[in-house]
Order: sequence, then C-alpha cells, then structure tokens
Amino acid sequence: MSNQRANRVLGLVVAAISIVALITVLAVKDTTPQLDATTPEGTVQQYLQSVTARDFDAAITYLAPNTKCKIEDFDQAYIQDSIRISLSDSSITGNSASVKVNIENSSSDPFGGSYTESQAFRLTKSEGEWKIAGIPWPTYQCGGVYK
Repeated sequence: MSNQRANRVLGLVVAAISIVALITVLAVKDTTPQLDATTPEGTVQQYLQSVTARDFDAAITYLAPNTKCKIEDFDQAYIQDSIRISLSDSSITGNSASVKVNIENSSSDPFGGSYTESQAFRLTKSEGEWKIAGIPWPTYQCGGVYK
C-alpha cells in the first residue's frame, strides 16, 4: 500500500512540475506586438511577416501598384529560417514615409554567431493606404531592375 501512495505522490509532483514548466514557457515566450496596419510601420510589419512565412501572394499586396516586383522575384529570394527583425527608425513626410529595420541573420558560425543588416523601406500613400515602393528586401531584382 505504501508503494501505491508513493507512486501517486510522485505522479502528482511530476504533474505539478510539468504544469509550472508549461506556464513558464508560455509566459516567457517572445510575443511581437502587432502594429497598427494603417501606419507605415504596420504595413512593413505585415509585409515582413508575409515574406518570412513565405506567403508571397500576401506580401505582394503590400507593394505599390507601379512596382516591377512579381511573385517570381520572391520565389528567387533567399530568406533564412531563423531571422529576427526589429524596427530601427521611421519618418513620415506628407504622402511618403521611410521605415528602417534591422534584420539579424544567424551565420554558419559553429559558435552561434550572427550578423545584422539594415534595410530601409520607402512607402507612398496610395488610395489611403501605405504601400511599399521600389525593390524591397528580400528581393534584389524585380523586372530586370537591380537594387
């Protein structure tokens, strides 16, 4: 009888530890706040989330109507699986905006190194919505035009 009781107590302790560990993981999980999609920063965030999810059909909807970028340009782009993107700076002047981000890529360094590149997105206001102009990251060629 004491073996059964010891096993029950041990089972309850393991269950309690598992629950506490799960709660801790969920509480510490890095959640990115969603920016207002009607702002230049929110537009860039939505675009980058679509790109990193490899949902290029959605990503292209954030580009200006006169863009030369097509789905095929995104298909050819290199996007690492493990990147971190952070907002660096933004400014709005009339119907134009600039949003700068830092993109941290992991390197193939055996010691876990990484490198950061800065990217600037130019946006224009088109029919009341912010759209990304030019050739945005991660594409470097759109319609035969290089960045």
